[in-house]
Amino acid sequence: MRNALVSAVFATAVLGVFVLAQPRSGAAHRSGDDGATLPSDLRVGAVCSSDIGYATDVSCGLASFGDVRFLCPAGTRTAPCPRTRTVTLQNTGRTDLRLVGISGSAPGVRHETVSRLLRPGARAALGPRDGDTYLYDIVLRSGGGRTEARVTALS
Repeated sequence: MRNALVSAVFATAVLGVFVLAQPRSGAAHRSGDDGATLPSDLRVGAVCSSDIGYATDVSCGLASFGDVRFLCPAGTRTAPCPRTRTVTLQNTGRTDLRLVGISGSAPGVRHETVSRLLRPGARAALGPRDGDTYLYDIVLRSGGGRTEARVTALS
């Protein structure tokens, strides 16, 4: 009985994180010729946010920005698009946070680069780690409360 209760609580928590970390825009993800998902709203002004009231990591690559590997012009429906070199984000929420860049150079290879603590209003630029070729994802990491980061520049 106890194991079933623990499993139910865990499943509810996971579902709650998924629901609360959804994107603000309703843009759909597109697939490129190589099967890679092209970004749906990796653009200046895009926002990744979370209303989660406890400490957790929120993946912007899955929740809001789509796949951040490629910087495709608006309206592009097929790959290849140029690789994303840097994404600059500003903490537009009321909670201190850290941004985590997840990059790699081959399938299954992932490295994390963690920004310094970003107070509300502060900015940080994330790109692939030295030796990596792709920036795969950006994660918001906070101690709890509403978090929000807005894209201010792309290259």
